Amino acid sequence: MNCLLRTGFDYFGYRLFNLSGERIFRDVRLWQCYDPVFMHRNALLATTRVRLEAGLRPWRTGIAPTMAVAHLLLEACFNFLPVTYVLLIPKLNLSYGQIGTLVLGMTIAGTITQPVFGWLSDRLDPRKMIVASILWGGLLMGLVGFMPSYRSLGILLVLAALGSAAFHPPAAALSAHTASRQRGRAMSLFSVGGNLGVALSPALIGIALVVFGLPATGLLIPVSLLTAFVLARRLRFAPATTRYLSRPGETVPDQRAGSMAALLAIILVVASRSYFQEPLMTYLPEWLRTNGQPLPMAGAALSIFMVAVSLGSLFGGSLSDRFGRLPVIAVGLSGMIAGQWVLLQSTGPLQLVAVVIVGVMIGSSYPVTIVLAQEAWPRSVGLASAMVMGL
Repeated sequence: MNCLLRTGFDYFGYRLFNLSGERIFRDVRLWQCYDPVFMHRNALLATTRVRLEAGLRPWRTGIAPTMAVAHLLLEACFNFLPVTYVLLIPKLNLSYGQIGTLVLGMTIAGTITQPVFGWLSDRLDPRKMIVASILWGGLLMGLVGFMPSYRSLGILLVLAALGSAAFHPPAAALSAHTASRQRGRAMSLFSVGGNLGVALSPALIGIALVVFGLPATGLLIPVSLLTAFVLARRLRFAPATTRYLSRPGETVPDQRAGSMAALLAIILVVASRSYFQEPLMTYLPEWLRTNGQPLPMAGAALSIFMVAVSLGSLFGGSLSDRFGRLPVIAVGLSGMIAGQWVLLQSTGPLQLVAVVIVGVMIGSSYPVTIVLAQEAWPRSVGLASAMVMGL
């Protein structure tokens, strides 16, 4: 009771006077300090605030939050192209085949080259690579609306995709570059930042296109400049290497022949996950529609799926820090298969429940596989990250 009185009185004193001793709330009655309801409410508020701050503190520490925001902005600069095709088709007289070729070229340039940039990030300063990739990608993508021909647009997109490829390996490596036991949580933040960027990009750029037309893509240029400037300042105190940092009392494993076998096994897991995810994203709306679901529900199911993937990514890494990497991956793959079976065998609202299950299970293994690859190749963390994310 004495502790409760002290808590209530301290709270009242803080609210009543500022630091200089000047009275700032004159209408508060002193009897409130002795009101049990008043004191109990404020004690609960104080306890809740302390617990909330303690719960959020691990998510705010280290480099991961900065890298998550950078990942969000990078993906926001790269995932607006589908909404620009509506204006690019009449301007450049594009066919669907040409659009598919643009997507193919950009995808190859942004994924296959990632191991090269991962290898470089282990030998160069990853901080400079991150800032340079944000600048390169943002500036080039800002010129999309000004391209005069199909050929120039294709060259621009391929070159811009190299910026995305150069960003992901060093950024993922630095996100998990910590001596604490929260590598999974850090990679979860990084993954969710990218997912949010992918989701927000078409909506934000679409609004700008309605107002300004194709020149609206030029807005990405000042955004990328500002992002690069802020990142350069924030990363000044970040490690200048992606070298694996051991946990307290942990011996850093040597990179020997067994590491290659482990990395190949992780790549196989990622390939199996993609085997489920990519067809589901491609055919889910049409499959639901042909099974009697209305078109609005079929379209909403894809959005629900992407949100579920983001939720799984957010919590999968943290769970792997607590329960281990392999158990989380095993549960994720098993749940993914079970959810897929329910989706194919059910009808109506139960299908949406199955879509959520599959999305969460797929997303839960995203950050875990990246961290597992980094731990398998502790001497080349950037290359390991690139092998999993790119190949």
